[in-house]
Amino acid sequence: MKISEIGEKQLIKKIAQIVATAPSSLGVLGIGDDAAVNVVTPGSLLVTTKDMLVEDIHFLRSALSPADLGYKSLAVNFSDIAAMAAMPRCVFVALALPKDTTVEYVLEFYRGMKQLADRYGAVICGGDTVGTPGPLIISVTVQGEADRDALLLRNGASPGDLLCTTGPLGASAAGLALLTGKIPCDEEMRRQALQAHIRPEPRLDEAAFLSASGHVTAAMDLSDGLLRDITEICEQSGCGALLRESQIPVHPAAVCVAEEKGADPLDLALSGGEDYELLLTVNPEGFHSLSDTYRNRFGQPLYLLGEMTASPGIVMFTKEGKRESLTFKGFQHF
Repeated sequence: MKISEIGEKQLIKKIAQIVATAPSSLGVLGIGDDAAVNVVTPGSLLVTTKDMLVEDIHFLRSALSPADLGYKSLAVNFSDIAAMAAMPRCVFVALALPKDTTVEYVLEFYRGMKQLADRYGAVICGGDTVGTPGPLIISVTVQGEADRDALLLRNGASPGDLLCTTGPLGASAAGLALLTGKIPCDEEMRRQALQAHIRPEPRLDEAAFLSASGHVTAAMDLSDGLLRDITEICEQSGCGALLRESQIPVHPAAVCVAEEKGADPLDLALSGGEDYELLLTVNPEGFHSLSDTYRNRFGQPLYLLGEMTASPGIVMFTKEGKRESLTFKGFQHF
């Protein structure tokens, strides 16, 4: 059934049947009135993020189910919330829908989104829908709450702080390559790569744990590629960074896909983007104890990449012992 057959108001009613939540202890009043209402927990800071995704630039509509697209649209925002050591509370969704979009497509999109929202107790509170000649455009705003004493920012790193990440890199870029080309790949590696690209896991619980340790000095999420995101922390903190190639955790799926393409797996890890792991700096005195407790809690290590330096720029010690200056080579919006 086309949206034009039922109209916007009936579509919103159908969406509300999927996402509506009774007023909770958060004081949330969602879809149904002219505006949403929510209450910020005393002592917390309100943290807000917004991402816009445009068909054929940020996602391939033909390659994703509507539920997967809904899930990912929310996950990329939750990842920004995680980077601040906040927890998501309220979600607002605006959709610019091509005229041929079906009601079923939209409702399945919201079902995928709600699956992730429910996991973290977030409420889809409202938004907007409009028609467009194309392409499909998704705009998601998420409000979260952070303890004012535990907020993580990009500007707290100092020379000597250790630079690390919460997971291996390059799998999402490998997944995109698999979606857009016929690349032979081990089935388990294919599954992991597609999972990383289509349904990334925002590191919300990990961020809360790391922030509470008191050892993390700066953080952000890895959305634009390791080199691009390290540059952000360097610029905000007034530092440089030294990486060691032998320590950069390249995901096995990235190795598999890169080898089939005749490419360097390291490039997928450095510039592939959309890993949605956390990139963080840690004071060196607390790193080993933090790494041990993190492994015990989450079943995987903190991956040490290098350290922050007083000299500007990003430098990497290669496996051959050479010192190489690095610049970002990945996707840019403009």
